[in-house]
Parts: sequence; structure tokens; C-alpha cells
Amino acid sequence: MMDDNGGEGTENGIRHGITEPSHRGDERTALLGFLRRQRELVAWKLRDTPEDVLRSVSTPSGMTLPGVVRHLTNVERSWIRDVFAGQEGLVFDWSEADPDGEFHVPGEVTMTALLADYAAEARRCEAVVSAAASLDVPSATRGFSLRWILLHLIEETARHLGHIDLLRENADGRVGEEPG
Repeated sequence: MMDDNGGEGTENGIRHGITEPSHRGDERTALLGFLRRQRELVAWKLRDTPEDVLRSVSTPSGMTLPGVVRHLTNVERSWIRDVFAGQEGLVFDWSEADPDGEFHVPGEVTMTALLADYAAEARRCEAVVSAAASLDVPSATRGFSLRWILLHLIEETARHLGHIDLLRENADGRVGEEPG
């Protein structure tokens, strides 16, 4: 059975709580659908898991699950609201003194709070993208098109979702590409 988006077994483009990108429609809808799906898979892999499990693993370079989520939040803010829209006064978790500061998450910051911040930033970024006249609009700084930025964010999020998959498997054995 095909749904209105052209996907099998989905209802309103959502399957098991995860966006199924539209199989028809314009390019902006498709790009945002794929980005939304990657974001939702990040949250699915990490929510409702004890903090001690989430903080029990890291890579040899120090990458942790909380750090990846905070990094993704900062990356979206940077590319969409800073580079593309030129918004001023934005706060980032990195600095000249600590260029990887977003990866250094204090122990008292919970995954629930990190995922809530990530979702809130995603909503702010989607509002900016929705307001843009075209995917060909150049960014306020650095000369990137909105299309390029969205494709880069899909790539970045999917890449880090792979890190999350591996860290989560090492933490508690949980594997899987999507719910259901």
C-alpha cells in the first residue's frame, strides 16, 4: 500500500516515529525530509537510555555520545543561522582557546537536555530554510548556496549518526538502523 508521499507502509510520512522523506515533491521538501530523518534517528538512538550507559564509551580521540549531539547542534547553528542567514549574537560551545569545546560536555548536562537543545535548534534552522526564497540563494557569508549547506548538513549528520551507531553498540550492544 502506497501512502501520499509514495512510501510503503507509512502514514503522513512518519514510520515508527521517524520521518520518511517524501518520495515526490520539490527539492527543498526532499532535502529537509532527509535532514529531518537523520536528526530523528540521532534522537531515537540516544533517548531513554541511562546516562551512565551513554557516558561509558568514547573513541580514542575522546568523542562521546553527548559530545556528538552537542556538536551537531552547534554545526546546524553555525551553517544555517550564522553562515547562511548572517544572524548575529549566536553562542557556540567552541572558542579560540578550545576549538573542540562542543565535544567537551560537562557531566551534569543530560542527554535529555542535549536532545531538547538539538531539536530546538533544528526548528530554528528549519524556519530559516523555509523563509529562504530559493535553494540557490547565496549565504550571507562564505558564498555557499542554501542547497550546498543542506546537503552538507545531511552528510555531516549521517556521518555522525554512524559514530553514534558504533559508540552505542560498544556501550550496551544496541544495534539497528531504525525503530520497528
